Amino acid sequence: MKKFFGTKKDDLIILDGEETKHLAVLRCVEGEQVVCFCGDKFEYDCKILRITKKDTTCQIVEQRECKKNPTKHITLFQGLPKLDKLELITQKITELGITELVPFESDYTIAKTNLNKMDRLNRISQEACKQCGRSIPLKIAEPVKFKKVLEMIENYDLVLFANETNRSITDISFDKHQKIAIIIGSEGGFSPSEIEFLKDTTQIGLGERILRTETASIVLCGIVSYLTKN
Repeated sequence: MKKFFGTKKDDLIILDGEETKHLAVLRCVEGEQVVCFCGDKFEYDCKILRITKKDTTCQIVEQRECKKNPTKHITLFQGLPKLDKLELITQKITELGITELVPFESDYTIAKTNLNKMDRLNRISQEACKQCGRSIPLKIAEPVKFKKVLEMIENYDLVLFANETNRSITDISFDKHQKIAIIIGSEGGFSPSEIEFLKDTTQIGLGERILRTETASIVLCGIVSYLTKN
C-alpha cells in the first residue's frame, strides 16, 4: 500500500500539506486504504476519511510494530560535505538502517554549515523511509565541531574510523556492540592532528582505491548494517 508520514491524534492520523500533495500525485481518494508512519516504532493501516487542500485525515484501522526499523544504534559522524552530497548520504543511510547522522566541521572541511537546509534533509529521510519501509526516520543533528565529535564518541561501544589502513572490517566482531559510531572525513580529509586524536578508535580500510566521501559513507554504512543484521 501507499505510505505517508503524519501526526497521530487519538485514533486518527493527520497528513500535512506536503503529504497531502504527495497523496494527490498518487491519485489517492477518500475511502482508500494506506499505510501511515508517525515517527514511532509502529506502522498504521488507515482509511482516508477526508482530503482537503490543507491536510488529510486518516482513520487508524490496525496498528502493528514495524519490523523494518533498526535493531542497533548506529551513528554516522560525517565530515561536512557539499549539500548535494549530504542529501545523497541522508537518503541512502536511511535506507540502510542507520539511526543518526551527525555532520561535523574539521580542519580541512570545505563546505559551510547551512542550518536552513535541515528541514529539507528531514524530508529526504522521510521519503527514504517510505521507500524502505522503516517507520522511524533518521535522526539528523545540527553540524558540530570536530572537538564535539571526540566528546560524543566516548558514549559508543565501538568507534570505526575509515582511514588508509590495511585492517579489514571483516576482522571485527559486532556481536556485543549495540551502539556503534562510524567516522568519515569530508572531501578534504583530516589534518594530522585530528588523526592523532582518533588513534584509539578502530581504524579500518575500504580497499586500495580512494573513495569519495559520499561513496565511503554509503559503502561503510551498508557493510556495517549487513554485518550487524541491522
